[in-house]
Amino acid sequence: MKIWTADAFTNKPFAGNPAAVTIVQEFPSDDTCQKIAAEINLSETAFLKSLGPDHFHIRWFTPASEVKLCGHATLASAHILFEEGIVKGNNITFESLSGPLFVSREQNQIILDFPLQNTGKSVPVNFFTELFELKDIVSAVQAYNDDIIVELSDESLVRALNLDPSRVKNIDCRGLIVTAKGNPPYDFVSRMFAPREGINEDPVTGSAHCKLADYWQTKLGKNEFIAYQASARGGVLGVKIVGDRVHLKGQAVTILEGVWRA
Repeated sequence: MKIWTADAFTNKPFAGNPAAVTIVQEFPSDDTCQKIAAEINLSETAFLKSLGPDHFHIRWFTPASEVKLCGHATLASAHILFEEGIVKGNNITFESLSGPLFVSREQNQIILDFPLQNTGKSVPVNFFTELFELKDIVSAVQAYNDDIIVELSDESLVRALNLDPSRVKNIDCRGLIVTAKGNPPYDFVSRMFAPREGINEDPVTGSAHCKLADYWQTKLGKNEFIAYQASARGGVLGVKIVGDRVHLKGQAVTILEGVWRA
């Protein structure tokens, strides 16, 4: 079984978010997929099954569980399919647990067409103030049905944040997204923590930007953004709301190619 790793949402190696990608004739058992993802130990491993020349079923596994949506591993998958010449044209459709996902290639950019995920009701700020000893929280809201977004008053606070994963794990959510209004050229910055999924901090998270797009659309009164995820590796995303969809634009770099022998 051939396998690749690619750094997504970056145009240079050793930045962005690394993902593993493999193409299978039939999906291995859930247990085997999970063991492979745990062995590779990247934030996500994508398994692809061909349904046609430019049509694939995609599944994503973290080291701990299968997830319903993953942006960077979808970008990495599309990059591999295009770069290896497996897909000849400029469009791919992925069938996923989140429904059909559409990908297009424009010059050196890959555009993901994902569902926009709405933010919901407010969450008491005091909870996060006490849990993380943060004093500059602007707001906290539920994001879709699985994450929480916490906005801080300044970009520098997001960049300097040092959260204890064991405390984050106690929050009843898939992941904690911490964000702030950005300094030029970025409209907003963010970081994503998901220790319940086996990811203490995700380097660059496409799925989080399906929620951040809705959040910052309301705050900034616009529907197109340049976003920066301020992890140690860092990554840049173009984000555009189009109706009930969000377009995430980025690049990827192939890092490794090999054969899975187990």
